[in-house]
Amino acid sequence: MNFFEYQDKARRNTTLLVLLFAAAVIGLIAITTVFFAFASRASGAPGAEAGLGEMLAALGWDTVAGIAITITAVIALASFYRLQQLAAGGRAVAESLGGRKINIAPRDLAEQRALNVVEEMALASGTPVPDVYVLDDDAINAFAAGYQPADAVIGLTRGCIEQLNRDELQGVVAHEFSHIFNGDMRLNIRIVGLLHGILFIGLVGSWLLRGSYWGSGRDSRGRAALFGIGAGLVAIGYTGTFFGNLIKSAVSRQREYLADASAVQFTRNHQGIAGALMKIGHHQQGSNLRAANAGEFSHMYFASGLKHSLLGLFATHPPLAARIGRLDPQWKGWGGAAAPAAAAPHSDQVSGIYSAEVYSPSPSADHSQYRSRLDEVLEAVDNNIAQPSANQLALGGALLAQIPGDLKAAAHEPFAARAVVYALMMCPSQFELQRTLLEKSAHPAALREFDRLQPAVAKLPVICRLPLLDLCVPALKALAPQQYQIFKRNLIKLLRADGKVEIWEWALYRVLIHGLETNPDVQRKVPVGGGSGSAQADAQRFLLAAMAHAGNTDYLNAKRAYEAGLATLGQTPVPLPAARDINLQRLDKALAISRDTAPLKKPALLKALATTLAHDGLVCGTEVELLRAVADCLDCPMPPLQGVSHSPLRQDERAIATTAN
Repeated sequence: MNFFEYQDKARRNTTLLVLLFAAAVIGLIAITTVFFAFASRASGAPGAEAGLGEMLAALGWDTVAGIAITITAVIALASFYRLQQLAAGGRAVAESLGGRKINIAPRDLAEQRALNVVEEMALASGTPVPDVYVLDDDAINAFAAGYQPADAVIGLTRGCIEQLNRDELQGVVAHEFSHIFNGDMRLNIRIVGLLHGILFIGLVGSWLLRGSYWGSGRDSRGRAALFGIGAGLVAIGYTGTFFGNLIKSAVSRQREYLADASAVQFTRNHQGIAGALMKIGHHQQGSNLRAANAGEFSHMYFASGLKHSLLGLFATHPPLAARIGRLDPQWKGWGGAAAPAAAAPHSDQVSGIYSAEVYSPSPSADHSQYRSRLDEVLEAVDNNIAQPSANQLALGGALLAQIPGDLKAAAHEPFAARAVVYALMMCPSQFELQRTLLEKSAHPAALREFDRLQPAVAKLPVICRLPLLDLCVPALKALAPQQYQIFKRNLIKLLRADGKVEIWEWALYRVLIHGLETNPDVQRKVPVGGGSGSAQADAQRFLLAAMAHAGNTDYLNAKRAYEAGLATLGQTPVPLPAARDINLQRLDKALAISRDTAPLKKPALLKALATTLAHDGLVCGTEVELLRAVADCLDCPMPPLQGVSHSPLRQDERAIATTAN
């Protein structure tokens, strides 16, 4: 199963979750109705001496309907309230567990090493670097949370970053990234919200029980009635929670096996994740978290965060022994396994991103200039979208090694990260004009940082530009709202400096906004026009036209490339829009609409875009990075490609100057 099939399955799982939730609500309504029937019997109401059937009939359909409406409304409102609390995505989950963000200022070597490992995984897979949170808990555990990759966070406990060695930590982080890619995160947060609604009935019952005990000024009969209602609501609420947790646990257990397998595929090292699981088994606290609300998020963790009874009935994870046995068939069980040695963070290289013994790129490789065969790009679309290989992981390390230390340090600081992005958006032919615009609108200190960093950015290989941009995302998320709006306006001014925009600049800008803004711009999702058929088909054709003009300054060559892309997409040939018609506003609309393409149809779109860029059979480095940028905005993270040669790039112009609105 590849990334697109996982995404499609995630959508179906969401539908299944809604159906199961509806079934649980119906069950709660039925249980509540029976409770009211017995309450009527206890109160001596008419029909109280009859059997259950007669008691239910005596309630009347109006009473049953009132019960159903009340229960449904209470659950819906409680679920909605909890989901609103979690609207911030992964950050809300991490902070509710007491997590502390370390992307900007890691406090010690263990935190720096953990941040390095997360960054290498993100850049090797073609995704923005997620926020990394550390939980000051001695348990060995981790989690990934969020609605989508743009708001995802990786959480690691203190025990995890200090007890695991680099290979083991890498295995755990790869496991969590697989949850991000497989669409598990959104489902996990929805489970939290829906189960809270069911649990809320029990909480109301608990409040009533406390009121019946501590309440004053009531006669014994009134307190007894309050106690009975409270006890009934507790029973009703926890009955629903019982079945809800069963559903959550069954779904979670199967996904953990899949995440383990994906982590091994990512790192090509089954001993890393197996070793982490062994250390959990030998650790005094294991993976059990101490946070007061740890149980609410139990299905999100790398390993079980709570102790479970009832023979593991509510266990959200498979037994450690079962997971280790699948990863390492030679494992002899706990009786024959000595406790692995704890990590020594100072022994790993933490000042840089990678350890020399982990990565060994070819010393002669010059990744600043390369080409890839079209068949390799198409193979990457089929098998490496959000599932990078070990070779691509090594390539990610080699690329990061080419980024100067000053730029990496600046990317981790909110103020300096703005200057880095300004420098990435500069076009050599418009430098003086863009620099003048920055003088008028950027903060003077940011401008000084820009002047300091811009020469290094200008010398940066094209293939390193996206990784550097991705490194900046966590720091830029820390900007105050007003700072961010000024920063965004400045970027748009740079794009439109001379009334034209190059498609590479547009792609960089769109990747950045996609990583920083989790809510899509609904206003951009209107038909782009200029063609027949659905809005989605029009949008896809418009993107193909942009790619065709980006790779060809000659109209006839662009037309051939465009038609090759349409053929790959299975669309009827239509006239190629002129280069002057491909403006910024229409590009944004086309991308926003194409992002909603069904998961199983996105591979065809990516292959059509690649074919358009490489109708001659090769995709040069600039074109590969353009394709990766568009793929990222389509929620299809594409890893860097090795390339088949290091010959100079083609000398013809790779950017299309288009009139901006």
